Amino acid sequence: MNRIDHINKITTYAARFVLEVEGFNANSQYHINIHAESFLIPVLNETFGLELENLNSTQKKNYPAIDLADFKNRVAFQVTATSDFEKIKNTLESFFKYKLNEQFDVLYIYIITHKKENYNATKLRAIMPGDFVFDVNENIIDKDDLLKKINAISSTPKLQAIAKLYEHEFSDVQIQTRQQKFVSGYLSTENEPILPNLLRITFPEKFYTASLKIDEQAVIADINDFLQKNNKRQVKSLKKGKLIKHAMRMAGIKSDEWIPHENRIYTFLDLTKSSEALRGIIDTTTIIDIDSEAYYEASEDNKRVFKHLLRNTLIAYCKLKLIEWFGPREIFRFANNQKVPNQKRVKWKGKKEATKTVIFEMINKKEQHIICYRNLAFRSSFLDLGNEWFLVINPTWSFTNPGGYKESRFEADYMSGLKRMENNGAVCNYFRFFSYYFTYVDLFTTEYPYLKLHAVEPLTISPRLEEGTWNPPKLATKKGKTMEVELQIDNELSDNTLFE
Repeated sequence: MNRIDHINKITTYAARFVLEVEGFNANSQYHINIHAESFLIPVLNETFGLELENLNSTQKKNYPAIDLADFKNRVAFQVTATSDFEKIKNTLESFFKYKLNEQFDVLYIYIITHKKENYNATKLRAIMPGDFVFDVNENIIDKDDLLKKINAISSTPKLQAIAKLYEHEFSDVQIQTRQQKFVSGYLSTENEPILPNLLRITFPEKFYTASLKIDEQAVIADINDFLQKNNKRQVKSLKKGKLIKHAMRMAGIKSDEWIPHENRIYTFLDLTKSSEALRGIIDTTTIIDIDSEAYYEASEDNKRVFKHLLRNTLIAYCKLKLIEWFGPREIFRFANNQKVPNQKRVKWKGKKEATKTVIFEMINKKEQHIICYRNLAFRSSFLDLGNEWFLVINPTWSFTNPGGYKESRFEADYMSGLKRMENNGAVCNYFRFFSYYFTYVDLFTTEYPYLKLHAVEPLTISPRLEEGTWNPPKLATKKGKTMEVELQIDNELSDNTLFE
């Protein structure tokens, strides 16, 4: 096929895309809007030369105004079927309210139906910072605008790839299949088991707070004495968190289960007990206990403070499980031995007892020495749904230097390579492993009193959604950098008999 043939095919299937969205939406069937985001990612990547990802599935953080983003090139997309002015205005207001313009230089609003002929640019400009560029003619786009950009592509192989994407999604067979499943209710009686990456958590019904009582000048003097001995620049003041940590170090207090807030300390630890070490840095006459639910339900600010307390309590809990908090990347990862770093395996129990390698050695192919370690890890966040709280676990990896702690300078390349190799099933199995690892108890397990993680609770949805129908065909990927180590897929959890 020549260039014209590919463009004609893209144009035909793009029109089908719009008609199908409008048809489903007219019948209050909005599944297609969600799946359309996944379809558009490879199309937009090919057309704009980006590396977009679907934020709804890859990020723990909530991005209320955007759906797709390329963090490297600082470009974001909102994908919507709603084309009216209020939708555009609300998107921009949310974008700037949450300061997303500090992360992204370009915002596109892609309308999967038809955009309006005109939008009031003056009113939109009034809600935007003066240095942010958003042109209603360039940044609000639909099928026709996308086709213009595709038509400007000179590379025939790239046009062929885009045509293949459209044909895969909007052939007669695919459209008929979706209509049968979503409109006719073909699968309306079938349930599909799903495994959300959520673990239900429980915590004490109350926590404690008290005013801090720290001799700041004494702490600063102690720090400056150390800095002077090491010929380093002295300090005049300290941030609250560092001040508390140094005061705790001076008092011999070791604890992570606390947070500072408005010159007070918040913790699940019982500050009224005379044996509690944290009493050494507080005014004991100001101790009060607070009902947990009443506190976090009072305001969004309170809820953020409470989530921070949960995060720090989780840090202490994970230490008991040989997992450390790595602040620079905001992840939890299996901790290596700082004195003698090495490969690590842990015991766990699903349907049966097993061991899992959680820290792998990465060997230099030529010189056969350890170039770094690969640690199983996860990102976390907390959700309150109804009357229950959940820990969100997003499995990932952390690559450290041979010392076993600091981030490897090759981590970005290694992570990119692994993402090309691992599939959703592998990520799901890592979550299943963490869920069993955290919740398994036996006669020798000491219960942690301040945070409990409960066994995963599978859910079902109806009708069944055939994700395979929406998975875009794999395109040829650019060959990555030649690395000094050979990345290998971790297949230790591929045996489903390990799980109940």
